Amino acid sequence: MKGQGNEQDDILRAIYEELRGLRESVNEIHTKISSAAPAQSARARAVSVEEAQTMLGCGRSRIFELLRSGALRRGPKVGRAAMICAKSLEALLERVDREPETSRLKRRPTRRDNGRGARESEAILRMIRSA
Repeated sequence: MKGQGNEQDDILRAIYEELRGLRESVNEIHTKISSAAPAQSARARAVSVEEAQTMLGCGRSRIFELLRSGALRRGPKVGRAAMICAKSLEALLERVDREPETSRLKRRPTRRDNGRGARESEAILRMIRSA
């Protein structure tokens, strides 16, 4: 009787070891998928705005500027999330890689306020000078 109990214990230990090995393999696969390189995630048909930010190394507002300018194309929406067409993202990355360093995407210069703010500051300067 004791021989059968030991055999069952050995079988249970072997099953446990096999399950532990499988769990480790699944965790490794999950880690590889979640930390996939941006180039791998671009193979999908559309990527989220956050993924596009990571791939381009820019902020959310810059992504939407690129969408408005036509440099990027919108993909299908997923729920409320805006998606970017992966092909347009890859094309932009290729254009940026081919262009010389000086012509890369640059920030827009800040706009000067020629409206009310400029008039108020001029009036303040006149008051200071007259005093």
